[in-house]
Amino acid sequence: MNNFTDYSSSWVDSNNSIDCNDLTNNGLYLIFVGYVLPLLSPKVRSYGREILSTIKNLGNVAGSIVSLTEFGFEKVQELSNNGEMINFIQRVCMVNDLNVLPNEIIELSWKFSGDTNNGKKENIQQTWKKLLSELNHLSTLNTMDRTTKP
Repeated sequence: MNNFTDYSSSWVDSNNSIDCNDLTNNGLYLIFVGYVLPLLSPKVRSYGREILSTIKNLGNVAGSIVSLTEFGFEKVQELSNNGEMINFIQRVCMVNDLNVLPNEIIELSWKFSGDTNNGKKENIQQTWKKLLSELNHLSTLNTMDRTTKP
């Protein structure tokens, strides 16, 4: 029976060094780089941004400093603090150039923060996609409202 190491790979030359040209011309490498890596990259990039933000801010979590990604949203949501969620939503609106009024941001933040205001409000926590959808909807309504007024 032959051992796996008995076979010489086309990627390794006689000096046991890897031939990069043969490796990068391999079909599996092209499939991984061309198809698999782009599928993973948006999620991986968001996660990377959040890790960098955490390191930069020494592990502190606040609506004004976390990354504007799903990971940052979840960290602010874990605080269950409506004020921090307001700061986070304001930053999202500013970066995405959304036209959302301050009172709409305050009202919307109660739906996403999980803060109960000492039992006066219902503990509601919704998703990042829902937040973006609500903000885009409010921005569209405000833009349309501005264009229809004389």
